[in-house]
Amino acid sequence: MSLLEKIFKKKVIIFMMAISLVLAFILLLRWGFQHSRGTPVSITVDQKQPPQIKVQYYDKEINFQNGIDQPFWDSLANNEIELIHQVTALPWPRAFMSSVSVKTFHNNENIYFYLSWQDETENRELSAGRFSDACAIMFPLDEKVEKSTIMMGFMGRANIWHWQAVADQQIWFKFDREKVYVDFHYPFEQQETFTVSKQSPTSAVSDLMAVRVGTVTLKPSQEVTGRGIYTNGFWQVVLRRAIQPSDSIETINFEFKKQLCAFAVWNGESADRGGRKSISDWVELEILTRDNSN
Repeated sequence: MSLLEKIFKKKVIIFMMAISLVLAFILLLRWGFQHSRGTPVSITVDQKQPPQIKVQYYDKEINFQNGIDQPFWDSLANNEIELIHQVTALPWPRAFMSSVSVKTFHNNENIYFYLSWQDETENRELSAGRFSDACAIMFPLDEKVEKSTIMMGFMGRANIWHWQAVADQQIWFKFDREKVYVDFHYPFEQQETFTVSKQSPTSAVSDLMAVRVGTVTLKPSQEVTGRGIYTNGFWQVVLRRAIQPSDSIETINFEFKKQLCAFAVWNGESADRGGRKSISDWVELEILTRDNSN
């Protein structure tokens, strides 16, 4: 092998080593960027049919002054709905709620939803660095909706019912609202929309409307009520609203047909707030008439 060939061979080896180092550096930068705010979650969106929940008729009323009537809910069929991270909100949480148990019924006047999930801690307080447990149901209002709820909805109009443990405590236990430091009132915003609010809630559930991302706001009329009970490491929350609401502005109008919805859960102990939460994909409700119910 001549001297020129040896020099050329060394240059090729050095060039290949340099290329390998550059590629390794780029891959390392990419990995560091992806994991700088948590571990990304792999999301697969397929075309499978959404889980279905039948909303049966029962001649039943629940008086929240007396609790949520847990024995009655124990008698209803359970629907376990899978939850995932909302991956559009950073930082990604280190833990998330894997599922929420959903039950529902109507009595021709009101429709009730029961949500239950495991939570090792009861978080009913908001202060610096402390956040409230919460849950929500979102109903799309447009006929054509996105195939997935990765952003918990509203690439279109939506009606959202948002229950918060801190508001529940103020309503049902007459908690001193002056002790509340922050509220993160709106559930799907990256930041608190308004500064600290001293206004007392009128319900444990906020009835919200949205047109698209970043437009969540309170509806003029608040018609959703609810109550949450924490026992033995589980939340049990019941939400109620009239089937035919008096306010028709950006609200879900339940008819005896199929209706999509999605669920969300916030774990205050894990610093969930705003867009940082666990969400479901679409769930299909089939609201049955009295004659069609079991």
